[in-house]
Amino acid sequence: MSSTTEAPVLRRDRTDRRAPRTRTDPFPRSPVARWLLRLALSAPLVLIALLLELVPYPDTAPNANLIADVAAIDWTRGDAEWLALLYPHTSILIAASNPFGRLGLSLVGAIAAGFLLQKVAEIIAQRAIPRSTGIILIIALAANPLFAYFALENLPGFLAMTFFGLALADLVRFVNWGSTESGFRAGILLMVAALSDPSGILYALVAVLASPFLRHGRASAPGLKAANMLVIAFPTLGAFATIAFLNLLFFGTPWPSDDVSAILASIPAGVAALQALYTTPTGWLIAAPVLSSWLVAAIVRRPAAIPVSTIVFLLLNVAFLLGAFHPGAAGVTFTLLTLLAITLIPGARTPVTNVLVDLVAVLQIAIAWTAALDRAIVLDWMQSVADAWVAFIG
Repeated sequence: MSSTTEAPVLRRDRTDRRAPRTRTDPFPRSPVARWLLRLALSAPLVLIALLLELVPYPDTAPNANLIADVAAIDWTRGDAEWLALLYPHTSILIAASNPFGRLGLSLVGAIAAGFLLQKVAEIIAQRAIPRSTGIILIIALAANPLFAYFALENLPGFLAMTFFGLALADLVRFVNWGSTESGFRAGILLMVAALSDPSGILYALVAVLASPFLRHGRASAPGLKAANMLVIAFPTLGAFATIAFLNLLFFGTPWPSDDVSAILASIPAGVAALQALYTTPTGWLIAAPVLSSWLVAAIVRRPAAIPVSTIVFLLLNVAFLLGAFHPGAAGVTFTLLTLLAITLIPGARTPVTNVLVDLVAVLQIAIAWTAALDRAIVLDWMQSVADAWVAFIG
């Protein structure tokens, strides 16, 4: 008698083994599905990279400088100055081990984009942001020429941004749900970002400053925010303290004095250039993502996000003055502020709020395309893509 009554229960247990999703689960939960998602998100950029093999290489792109820097390194020398030439270490070593030149750098960037966008989708899922809003945000972030140019033509900067994006996913788990492992992993990812490009130092600073604002709901224990910030910052601080110590030991200065002098000498001209920039439509388009962040913060009643986005924008301008960005870089401000908006803003709680956030996300799409069409370097690159397509079908 027991077998007839228990059999349906046993069958239901075997078919209902999948536990409900928790906020710390990866997205998708299946490793195979995660890899398939990364490949699917990378595929359009891989196709563009292959297509661009049919046209000349843009000499003004950051990847051109990276290839030239690697070619200029004398790998047979063994003195301390040789080690100083390897910064940014991650990008230099990837480029040096890449046998495919421009195509290889673009393919690495395309694959990195797949990992970055999968992590953005994971943040959206863990934050319980509505699916419609999440899809629009990912389209706003990635389905535009700024993102494609950034990924395919600026490997050092995009690697730094990718490691920063991966770190943000771990920051959410660390700050909100107390995952110590995620906190250490976030710190290491930020260190690798800082060793991939000078802009990575800025991203590490942004992550440290933003971390106290990631916590939603319950109050923090006294000193917890400061402790979290230290955990996140320690690997980057340790890496650069080591570099400064070795420079001091071998050269008598924490950083090459010629570099410091050149940076300080360029600041007055940089200030004048920034002042002129923000009186033009190009400058307004660069600042537009900040205004979008303020608007979303007001819609979801998260006023703390407003000073964070403002400080980040000011830091971006300081980084420009210090020469952290390559002259051929584009899309950095838009990508960084969009990533921060996705991470900082809590999920909307009402249908009306959802619709308003969706509208702002659609506005981001328009901002990205308008900014791309306004940048000469991106326009030239888009023309190269069009020329390559004509050559392919012809």
